[in-house]
Amino acid sequence: MRPHYLLSAIILTSLLISCGGKNSNDKEAAEADTLTANQPDSATAANTAAAALLATVRPYIEKELNKWGQSFTGFSLDSFLFTQKGNFEQIDYETANPDKIFYSLYKASLSYSPDSSQFIDLYSSGISLEKKGKKIIAIGDVDQAITLCNLNKKEWKRILFFGPSAGIEEAVWTSPTQFILAGMMHNDDGKAAPILLMGDVTTKTFHWYEAKTIRQEASKYESGAMKNLKIDEWE
Repeated sequence: MRPHYLLSAIILTSLLISCGGKNSNDKEAAEADTLTANQPDSATAANTAAAALLATVRPYIEKELNKWGQSFTGFSLDSFLFTQKGNFEQIDYETANPDKIFYSLYKASLSYSPDSSQFIDLYSSGISLEKKGKKIIAIGDVDQAITLCNLNKKEWKRILFFGPSAGIEEAVWTSPTQFILAGMMHNDDGKAAPILLMGDVTTKTFHWYEAKTIRQEASKYESGAMKNLKIDEWE
């Protein structure tokens, strides 16, 4: 009889160990799932950070960029969605010593950083200006390159490029190292929809935001920088 009792004890012990191990594994798996669930998704974290960044520029949208915003029907900063993060192109543009001729033609349209050590140039790459008598004559291109000149470092780089379907219309600095580029991009229906880019010269990156509101053709918006060029004739 004893061997039967011994065999029964062994079987019972094995069953207990097996059940205990299964419960332990299930518990560990549940804990792992809980930890995973509590970890923020990288995309969610990026969107949250981008939304927080966008919120910081509201005062500039309401003041410096008010006319630009109002050129779109039903414009609201809350309607913008973060779409991507990209890098500056960092392509050499010109020598970082703009001459007097350049300044005489384009200076009024440049957007300077608060410490005046850098400027953003929206138009010199795509609009050729020439003085003829008292008139300023312009020849335009359908493409646009946005350039950034660092006068202290003597660097002048192309940081962004657009074809004819999109473009930047305004540039506003929010700090010595950060700025807003406000513009438009044609949607699938050929309508101009607003885009906002938050640039950072330290990280050399852009945060892109887009909205679905559109600009009516009747608005005929002209950027402040373009007005400042005081172009008399186009060829």
